[in-house]
Amino acid sequence: MKKFLLYIGVISIIGFVLVGFNNAEQQSDMRGMHEPSNKEDILRGTNEVITTTKELKKITASEEENTSEINKLGEEIENRWDRIEKKVEKEYPEDYTNIEKSLYPLIAMAKKETSNKKQLQDLSNQTLEKLTNFKHKIE
Repeated sequence: MKKFLLYIGVISIIGFVLVGFNNAEQQSDMRGMHEPSNKEDILRGTNEVITTTKELKKITASEEENTSEINKLGEEIENRWDRIEKKVEKEYPEDYTNIEKSLYPLIAMAKKETSNKKQLQDLSNQTLEKLTNFKHKIE
């Protein structure tokens, strides 16, 4: 009888250990499923850059002096683009080159102490068009 109870105890312990390992493996698999892919990350980042560029365009359309807001948005656009820049360059090199032809001049102009609102409007329009086309391409 003691041997029988010993076998039952050992089998139960082994069963609990195996179930525990299986649950840990399933949880680690599920964590991997929730990490965004490069495409999702690029799409989200592109949307953020578009939104911020639209804000900049709206501010530059006003007549009031708002250089500090323009500078802040220029920094914000740069930071948001920097988060996805390497991924875009790797995955979509032609689009990357095209976007940066207007994006970097836009950022540079927006960060100046005195910026030309007309040029900012033009660069915003160019950048928005390129980013929107890129967004539609990767959706």
